[in-house]
Amino acid sequence: MRAARLFACVLALSTGPAFTFAQQEDIGFAPVGEHRLDTPTFTDAQIQSLLTTLDSLLARQTDPAKWATDARLHFWRLMNRLQTGRMTPAQELMVLQHFDTYQQAHPAEAAFLETQRRVVRQQMIGKVAPDIVGKDYDGVEFKLSDYRGKVTVLYFTGQWCGPCRGEYPYERLLLEVHKQDPFAIVSVNSDAKLETAKQAKIDNHLEFRSWWDGYEEKNTSGPIATAWNVTGWPAIYLLDAKGVIRFVNLRQEDVLKGVTQLLDEHRVLYPKK
Repeated sequence: MRAARLFACVLALSTGPAFTFAQQEDIGFAPVGEHRLDTPTFTDAQIQSLLTTLDSLLARQTDPAKWATDARLHFWRLMNRLQTGRMTPAQELMVLQHFDTYQQAHPAEAAFLETQRRVVRQQMIGKVAPDIVGKDYDGVEFKLSDYRGKVTVLYFTGQWCGPCRGEYPYERLLLEVHKQDPFAIVSVNSDAKLETAKQAKIDNHLEFRSWWDGYEEKNTSGPIATAWNVTGWPAIYLLDAKGVIRFVNLRQEDVLKGVTQLLDEHRVLYPKK
């Protein structure tokens, strides 16, 4: 029935009076704008609201011995929200100084709080991504900075992680659609066994290079994931051709949109001669 209605619509259009797109455009309306993913700059009020919320959540834990356990979850949620937009230098300083007040109250958590400061300084929208140096599944060393000049999606992933596996079809599609473009995928794999990571790559046709980071006693606490403060999987960073972080934790169709958008920008900046 649906197919019949679609055919009837096509037939009506094809047998009706001639109508061109030029006629359609010449009616006084402005062109339809682009559908773009956006990372707006935060207002000071938005940053202050996030910090006030963090204060409120952390204040619920009155046992100093348990404060750090709660803090890890609340700081993770804060970072997720800070990575949806852009901070001005003054706003970044506001956040860092706020963290100093927590360290004064909880000096034993200095290392943890320094990790949070590093995320703010290095892993926010608009920052050049910290380099990654490590070995692939064959023991060959490579670096994230090797991919400068290409729009790059960096996945923190693992076969053990259901949502990570849900990204596989989109990863394959990205590689197919953009195989002629300056584009790359790289991943940090946190499977506890290298054999698991290798077999998942074969079984799922994941034709991109990966670091294996799961060899610590706790496989999700490898050196790369720890350096990037990854505590939730998948973690996804979309970098432009200069290595600048442009989007964080886009998923599935949104990753496709983000890659297309950055490649369009790249073509404008570096047109083919």
